[in-house]
Amino acid sequence: MNTYPLLSDQQVEKASEDFKKDLIMGLSNQTSSLPMILNPISKIPAHPGNGVAVSIGGTNGYVSLFHISQSGVIKFLNREFFTLPTQTTKENLFELITKKVPAVSKGKKEVLPIGIGFAYPLKPILHAGFIDGILVEMSKGRTIKGLVGQKVGQEYHRYLIEKHNLDTTVTVANDAICLLLGGDGVEIAGVVGTGLNFAYWEKRSHIAPLKLSELPGFSQHEVAINIESANFDKIPPTSLLKIVDKQSNNPGDALSEKECAGAYLFELFNAGKDEIVGESCPKMNSTDELNEIVIGASEKIRSLSLEEKKRAKEFAENLFKRSAQITAIQISGILEKIGKTKGIVPIVMEGGIFWKAKNYSTLVNAYIHDVLPEVIPSFARLFGSSRRGIAVLARSPAAS
Repeated sequence: MNTYPLLSDQQVEKASEDFKKDLIMGLSNQTSSLPMILNPISKIPAHPGNGVAVSIGGTNGYVSLFHISQSGVIKFLNREFFTLPTQTTKENLFELITKKVPAVSKGKKEVLPIGIGFAYPLKPILHAGFIDGILVEMSKGRTIKGLVGQKVGQEYHRYLIEKHNLDTTVTVANDAICLLLGGDGVEIAGVVGTGLNFAYWEKRSHIAPLKLSELPGFSQHEVAINIESANFDKIPPTSLLKIVDKQSNNPGDALSEKECAGAYLFELFNAGKDEIVGESCPKMNSTDELNEIVIGASEKIRSLSLEEKKRAKEFAENLFKRSAQITAIQISGILEKIGKTKGIVPIVMEGGIFWKAKNYSTLVNAYIHDVLPEVIPSFARLFGSSRRGIAVLARSPAAS
């Protein structure tokens, strides 16, 4: 399929090496497509008490009450879901979250600390001893007006005081970092859903002193790295990527994400369907609908001819396969960087594409094997891993 080709084995191997090089360059404070954002978070234990965990994802989110026992067991008692609009404002987002809190707290009288896992690029900072993040930019086809450039936790804290007379601590971290922190000791965590990102633990000694200056006063031996790997740009772009990128909210940015993540795969299909399938092929409204084509359950293409259905299925399969190649490239690059190239390596993953798209994790495993034949990635979907990380953050004591 010339209009949307897969990468060759040689291209996958080269891109994996390029990804590793960009990791190293980013840690050395040199020019790199990967921001390599250092987070002032260590492998901290879970401190006992109650709190509220909030997840703000690319498409959906939730608010959940949690309790951490004296022995460190985390139990989530209630959960309320919400949908993040494609365009909203800071105030509307905060109100969307806040109105869910009474439903999950069930009348608890104590003032509960709040932890937020945020699925967008953050510049981590310590504010009053608690981790917060400045929203760098929006992605995944979403816009939150008035929040870019602001300290997310501090802004929400101010909102709670002014609008609801509630004064509590608010901690904020990137969703991949929360996944890593709650991943039961794993070294790598990733999200392949609406968006794309990876995080991992890096040895302090492997980070250039100038880069480490981004974390003044933080002296842990290991540092949580948010790669913001959506931005990797060393893979030759397809003609369809160029179309989708030009029409996006952030042209020129997040190029890997735009060929890998759910916010964009169906847009790639729509951009190429007339040429590849035929003009009678309807547009897709979500990447879930692409998966329905792959598994033969699509109502949208029922009226197409057998040949058109075949072309639509092959096109959709190629979209998922190339996405799996990009995911494998990034995982392989990280594994090479941290020296995990043999044996079983546990990796915590989240995201609808990774776990719901047909054979996706198997494809990723096969592409990694082509690059690193002696490694066996053990992909795990630890129940509540991201929530666990948010809870640990929410109950973490202030840094001195």
